[in-house]
Amino acid sequence: MSHKGAPGTKVKKAFLTLVVLALLAVALQSLVFSGANFTSSSGNPGNTFTAGTFGHTNSKDGVLVIDAAGLWPGGSAKTGTLTITGTGDFSGAYTLTKAGVVDAPAAPGLSNALTLRIEDITGAPQTLSNTTVAGFNTVGLGAIASGASRQYRFTLTYPTASANTALQSASMTLRL
Repeated sequence: MSHKGAPGTKVKKAFLTLVVLALLAVALQSLVFSGANFTSSSGNPGNTFTAGTFGHTNSKDGVLVIDAAGLWPGGSAKTGTLTITGTGDFSGAYTLTKAGVVDAPAAPGLSNALTLRIEDITGAPQTLSNTTVAGFNTVGLGAIASGASRQYRFTLTYPTASANTALQSASMTLRL
């Protein structure tokens, strides 16, 4: 005669198995299908924004700053000035960027030979950039307050070391 256990034991094991499976299903559902919603916010009372206008006027208004006609290797430097006045409700930092350069003829290119020096001459002259025209990209002009003016001097030189007979009668246009 064999004894496989009491009928109540099988029911208890089956019931415990069902309870464990049900608890496991509930736990998995809360992990996978959680309706939790996490949000966070903070304030920074030190940041204040004010609307207003910002702008400038420029003494040349898109007109030629330097006429370098007759510039030759080792010859006198050609200069021109530009005054920028801040307008609007607040000051701002200004930059000057090369918008384009056109050399005629394209090679060897007068922009590779000429040196462009940009100085802030509002007070004691301060050189902001001194490189070939081809090498110039952008320069910071500093902050200009509304109603304040700053004056800049642009100087083109043709160093003797850059002399090239292929550049005779060459021309260059620089847009800033």
